[in-house]
Amino acid sequence: MEEQRKEPRMQLNYHLRVFDRSDNSLFGHIVDVSPTGMLISCDRDLNSNHQYQLSVEDTSLMDRLDVISFDAQCKWHTEGKSDLITDGGFELLAPSKPIKQMIASYCQAA
Repeated sequence: MEEQRKEPRMQLNYHLRVFDRSDNSLFGHIVDVSPTGMLISCDRDLNSNHQYQLSVEDTSLMDRLDVISFDAQCKWHTEGKSDLITDGGFELLAPSKPIKQMIASYCQAA
């Protein structure tokens, strides 16, 4: 697959939990982030060009745990090392200030 990324990704030291807002189920884990997107590993089928309504547990602040909602479009997906895990590249859609700040805090820490 040809590289189409316009910004470098920052790999996280630990994976952040992501939830599907439609049913509050665990969607997957964020593996790395960039200012405009993220790589999410999950155990469900993904659809390219599908918009997902998600939330993430923001652990960037040590004194509290925030949950931040965001919408993202799956740009690509592929099976991971295990047949049960799918990796997907997601583009943030109209990212809110809280999600931008969270991503910035992780990018600065790297």
